Amino acid sequence: MGFDWPFSPLWLGLGAALFVVALVYHGRSLFEATVSSLAWKLILLRGLAGLVFILLILRPYLETDEPDRSEFRLLALADLSGSMEVRDDRGGPKRIERIRPHLDWSASDSWLNRQREKYGKVENLGFSQGTARFGPQSWSKPENGEKTALGDALDATLKDSDPQSPLGSVVVFTDGRNNEGRPVMEVAREFRSRGVPVNVVGVGEIKAMGDLAVRFIDRKPKAVAKEELLLTGEVENLFSQPIQSSVKLSIGDRLLEEIPLSLKPGERRRISFSPLKPKVAGPQRYRVEVTPPSGDADPSNDLDSLLVLVKPPDQFLTLYLSSRVRPLYPFVKRVLADEERFEFRSLVRLSEKVFHAFGEEIKPSYPQEPAFWMDYDAILFDMETLSDLNATMVESLKDFVRKKGGGLLLFGPVEKGREFLGGLVPAKEVERVVSKQDLSLRTLEEPLFRPEDEVEEMKPFLPGRLPGFFVTAQNPASRGVVISRANGRSVLSVQAYGAGKVAYWGVPHDWRRAMTDEDGAKEFRKFWQALVQWLGTGGEDRLKIEETEKAFLRGADAGLQVEALGSDFEPSMDAMVKANISGPDGYERTIQLYPEGSVAGRYAGSFKPNAPGAYEVSYELEFPDGETLSRESYLRVSESGEEAVDVSYAERDLKMLANLTGGQFLPVSEMGPDWEPTFAQALPTLRQRHSLADAWFFFLVLFLVAGIEWIMRRQAGLR
Repeated sequence: MGFDWPFSPLWLGLGAALFVVALVYHGRSLFEATVSSLAWKLILLRGLAGLVFILLILRPYLETDEPDRSEFRLLALADLSGSMEVRDDRGGPKRIERIRPHLDWSASDSWLNRQREKYGKVENLGFSQGTARFGPQSWSKPENGEKTALGDALDATLKDSDPQSPLGSVVVFTDGRNNEGRPVMEVAREFRSRGVPVNVVGVGEIKAMGDLAVRFIDRKPKAVAKEELLLTGEVENLFSQPIQSSVKLSIGDRLLEEIPLSLKPGERRRISFSPLKPKVAGPQRYRVEVTPPSGDADPSNDLDSLLVLVKPPDQFLTLYLSSRVRPLYPFVKRVLADEERFEFRSLVRLSEKVFHAFGEEIKPSYPQEPAFWMDYDAILFDMETLSDLNATMVESLKDFVRKKGGGLLLFGPVEKGREFLGGLVPAKEVERVVSKQDLSLRTLEEPLFRPEDEVEEMKPFLPGRLPGFFVTAQNPASRGVVISRANGRSVLSVQAYGAGKVAYWGVPHDWRRAMTDEDGAKEFRKFWQALVQWLGTGGEDRLKIEETEKAFLRGADAGLQVEALGSDFEPSMDAMVKANISGPDGYERTIQLYPEGSVAGRYAGSFKPNAPGAYEVSYELEFPDGETLSRESYLRVSESGEEAVDVSYAERDLKMLANLTGGQFLPVSEMGPDWEPTFAQALPTLRQRHSLADAWFFFLVLFLVAGIEWIMRRQAGLR
């Protein structure tokens, strides 16, 4: 401490003597004017004020030795390895996100900017397997899943130190993983010998690490529509302590069952779900997922999906619906109702208020509930009936084919069918034909029949002197199955529509075939049973997805591949296919899939997942005629490489690093913008003088003393 008095000390002594004389003279007058107790108080206050005033005139100061910030560097190292992508609490921030507020150069109140204001030169580097300058793009580098070379990063900073600007201090933001390069403690001894402290900001939390995994056991369960389906799963607890959780079985957005679990350490338990009854044939995707506890190391096995191919039912529920009695009806009814494979029901309007209803649960009136159609596998539908149904029932009939995957055979006026059902009707235009004699027809094997049906032996015909209908224009993707031998025009045209199948039949008097002879009756029975069974088996899988049980690696290309069939059941080469991908951490992306030349109808694409876990992929396919198909799938993404083996928080190692080098250890949760790291002892310094006369404390004391004296004098009546 010193005084910045510019004149001779004699002047200071003379001034002090004059002040004492004046104080004595002033004290004598106070004793004469008031009581002695008050006089002494006023003298003491006046003396204290004088002393403070003399101190201000003397201008006292303190001198300190402070580091010369122009002669050393402060280095901040940020861990950018794959383990910094870990969330210590499920739903909480990633480790890399926890250090971002402190190293954000764009935020004026961040720790990094506060240090720059104070010390000027602050370097910021990032490290994983190598070390590089830290920039805005560095925050996404942990997504690459690289290893951690903490020892190498510290070693490089020490070797690259410039003698003209030595390291004053190092601050490392890390979780303590070190799985590549030099051991950290070996490098720490070198820092200690150089006298450079390593301050450590620990990023992570000490938690019990483990894994909770779930999977389907039977990958090919026996599944038949309208019969019980048994699904089984397995849950394994790889934690070292008991775990409370639950396992859920879902299909689409619908939760089917949830089972609570209590698992012992290392326990593997088989889960048998309640029996299910698929209503329709075709592919159905089930999903099983477990609720993981905090510390779950591998989110990729928290969910598993299973594509179940549901076979057609042993018995097809079939409906015949017409607004009038047609001659073909009793013949079709006989061949279907007498066969065990079919449960036949019918509803025929006889007059305005009278209906013929055949079969269980059939009411003698037109249906009013949209869900009415959904119980059936195949429907034989008179298009004349469309004008008698309300718009909701017509729309739900479309959904029966498009969404449920039902089969629909249409007959009657095509013009009315196109008006109400649009492109659902395979035929656009038909020609009414009445010939003098029977017109020979030919039956094609694909796609209704099998080789054992011997379709080449069938002899269908268009009866003479009775009306029939040739299809003169049909949808681009429709195909004829029963055609004229003379002109090649079809009387049975079929197509796929959404998830189901649709056919148009133009021979309303096919009953004549059943009346020709015994062979004709057998052929009629075989034909109609095969046609209805084909319709009732559900739509062919027109959007086939390549399934894989193997998990993809984070940061690597994940391939997507589908095979598409057009409405004519042939590979489609002109569809638009896109995949909408959603995954962990709000990941959303849409990619376009393009035709793969090696296989007709195959479309492929890829994306790079940036986090481990389950990804949902919703495929959308649009054909040139406007028809759309959609299907969902799931894929698993796991951590890649050695970095994923152990992502636990190594707090003990970090404390040892700080203690050995003479630095501080601080959890990131306790760090603030004003935290000061420890610096090296042998740094270049500057002597700084701090004037005490500029301190507000002395002026405050002077003001209070003078104020109190003035108040006391006024209360005593003194001037």
